[in-house]
Amino acid sequence: MTKLDRLRRLSLRDFVVLTQLVAFCGVTALALRAISWRRVSEMIISGSRVTGLRRFPLFHLSYAIENLSPLVEMASSVCPRNRCLVRSMILLWLLRARGESAEVVLGVRKRAGVFEAHAWTVSERGLVGDQPEAIA
Repeated sequence: MTKLDRLRRLSLRDFVVLTQLVAFCGVTALALRAISWRRVSEMIISGSRVTGLRRFPLFHLSYAIENLSPLVEMASSVCPRNRCLVRSMILLWLLRARGESAEVVLGVRKRAGVFEAHAWTVSERGLVGDQPEAIA
């Protein structure tokens, strides 16, 4: 299924949430360039405790996190350079805003002389928004 087909299948509410997630991904990507990933995650965690901010993006609390993950995946495609880190930070926000414990995990390795890195989100329910094969 193409990206356009996936967009066509979205409900109006899905599209509203996706639009907000795209904006959130852009802001997160800019913040990651300006300050460290650790500081961004600290800001996300502290901001997720603020009652008014917890509702952003609008309507997200009416979704199960499993239904939000594909929307986050689509939204994070606007940040190809550090997509997995941006996606993980957005999932961190969504989980923390729900009062769930979650953290971003960074994996780094050098294979055949090439540096590789990946970021993923883990909550009390386990791996969120990623496949176990991707982090193996």
